[in-house]
Amino acid sequence: MTNHLDGADRRTAVIEALEVLGAGPEERFDRITRMTHEAFGVPLTFLNLVHSDVVTTQSTFGWHQGSSVPASEQFCATTVLSPEPMVIPDASLDDRYAHTAAVAEHGIRFYAGAPLTMLDGTRVGTLCIMDATPREMSAADLDLLRDLARWAERELGHAIDRGRISRVRESLVPERVEVPGHDLDTLALRRQQGGGDVADWRLAADGALHVTVGGVAAAGRASGLLASTVRGAVVARTETALPDAIGGLEAQITPDLSAADAVGSLFHLRLDPTSGHVEFGDAGHGLAVLVRADGSSRALHSLDLPLGLQPESVPRSPVAFDLAAGDRLAVCTEGVLALEGLRHLDDLAALVAAEPTGAAVVERVRALVPTGAADDVTLVVLGRH
Repeated sequence: MTNHLDGADRRTAVIEALEVLGAGPEERFDRITRMTHEAFGVPLTFLNLVHSDVVTTQSTFGWHQGSSVPASEQFCATTVLSPEPMVIPDASLDDRYAHTAAVAEHGIRFYAGAPLTMLDGTRVGTLCIMDATPREMSAADLDLLRDLARWAERELGHAIDRGRISRVRESLVPERVEVPGHDLDTLALRRQQGGGDVADWRLAADGALHVTVGGVAAAGRASGLLASTVRGAVVARTETALPDAIGGLEAQITPDLSAADAVGSLFHLRLDPTSGHVEFGDAGHGLAVLVRADGSSRALHSLDLPLGLQPESVPRSPVAFDLAAGDRLAVCTEGVLALEGLRHLDDLAALVAAEPTGAAVVERVRALVPTGAADDVTLVVLGRH
């Protein structure tokens, strides 16, 4: 099973869990679009869901209920990517949309839309208004549109509780993989409001194991969305050589991190299962420890800075070592070192050395996680037979 945890796939998964697509007209949604029409005096009002490269009209005033069009042809496909409303006073003057059917064929000039965000931080659609006449939006108008969008979010949220959203997020955690000659044991617990942990493990076409653990620190729910973006970029580079993979990923996601005033860290390794040879890059993560068969241990890190902070003139510096029989490598996120008794990497190393298997280490850590933990918790233990 291939797991793509980019924003579009996560959005589609949550929309499917809402179970409203294809349900037909619903008064709870139609009341919102009707009142939005009355509030702004526009001929067209939409409550749209953006999924699987299409935009579906869940409710509308003045258009065709249930219609779907390619996302590339819709203003809403752009609106859903931002936490703030998007306003286009005259779309015929906007190079992004002047050629679309809405503008060129149907004569739309004005557009304003607010994103609809679910409890886990996933933006699933928009509440938007359109007019054939160019117009402006005042600050009070934008506040009103946001308030109406919050109403739409509450109505959508009635179809899915926090537990179901949590299960959607859990389903996007990578599945277990079997690595010849090695044990890979993992723990990935996600808080309901959407934390910023990044986790991925998969086998490349050449049989090499790729493991990525990291985190994104950002305000509010943005950390979870950005973590999804980072993991999607990681997955896309599974077949790429390690130095190029980190550099390419950084170039792709740095603009998003900068826009959100966020910082991302990442530990990424490639293991050759036949030899036990490991190459890794550490972009400011610093939460990995190698425990040898004799019980000795050392932290694995580099001097590289977090994602987006490394000067372009300074190349990333991969490090290599060999994993011998009986050795174990543990990589975690900050949520693990916030648990009782695991405040430092030395504590984690001692736990790894004391337990007979990586699976036992994972279960010990799982037992330490309190109900309703405030942080995501991610742990990967890789051992060689």
